[in-house]
Amino acid sequence: MKPSMNQNHTENSIRVLLVEDEPLWQEGVRALLSDEPHFELVGLATSYESAIDAFQQVNPQLVLLDWKIQGVKDGLEAGQFFLNHGLAPENIILISSSPASTIPAHPFLHIPKNRLADDLLPALLTVAVH
Repeated sequence: MKPSMNQNHTENSIRVLLVEDEPLWQEGVRALLSDEPHFELVGLATSYESAIDAFQQVNPQLVLLDWKIQGVKDGLEAGQFFLNHGLAPENIILISSSPASTIPAHPFLHIPKNRLADDLLPALLTVAVH
């Protein structure tokens, strides 16, 4: 778990865990959040197992979750764990390169990876308001 320390965050920043196994997308999300004071990237996980460990260690308020991650279990199974441990479905955002029609049913907001640059911050800000 390698957090991105956003130097602009405040004590009221929303704590974000990123579960993503592709370095390019990790850096892209980190860049999107780096100047956003409302959010602090507090953890990074690349597999189901590391996502569970990170969730328990950093106690995030919001999770950005890739569907296809390393390990035996996928991101949706990690999302179910987060739900079972108190995180509301609106605080989990699924990110994926796969078309929405190929992803099994889930209660999470879905943002295609090719739309992250345009759609991630507005989605995060909507979650922050609730």
